[in-house]
Amino acid sequence: MSRIPLLKPEAMDAEQRRVYDETLAKTGRASGGPSIGYAYAPGLWEANNGVSAYLESKSSLSPAQLRIAALVTVRKWNSDFPWAAQARMGLAAGIDPKAVEAMNAKQQASFADADDQAVHDVARELVESGTLGDAGFAAASTKLGTRRLVDLVGCVGQFTKTAMMANVAGATAPADAPSKLK
Repeated sequence: MSRIPLLKPEAMDAEQRRVYDETLAKTGRASGGPSIGYAYAPGLWEANNGVSAYLESKSSLSPAQLRIAALVTVRKWNSDFPWAAQARMGLAAGIDPKAVEAMNAKQQASFADADDQAVHDVARELVESGTLGDAGFAAASTKLGTRRLVDLVGCVGQFTKTAMMANVAGATAPADAPSKLK
């Protein structure tokens, strides 16, 4: 059950309704998960949607790498709804179910692709320490390059915010989630 009351479209002010309608038109979803909270702050919701759109379509991370970073991040924050959503999208992007469940168990996940492994390892160090040590930074810079490293930091930040909003809102995973938090 949601802790923040679900704001129904008919109760929204003009700005909330505009962002709700745009979000629904672009994503097909606008009333669950972290959107429960974002509906109350339409400017924040719109900015959040802009970062999500960038990550999905313009970032240098592959779809699988985006989901790996998201999964590591939302798992760190024990965020039920985003975990389920990212697990579904990660599996669809080709992430091995064993890797998804290793991340769920907060264990070291293994990836056949070296870049995917680097994304996982960098995301994990970021969420655990809030930065990269000199060795982690050197490895990330060499393996991923500056642009992908910057996109990865942005992804971790975006999904930290998403996880926290979902947690505060009290958003729970749907019953048909392919993976549920342990």
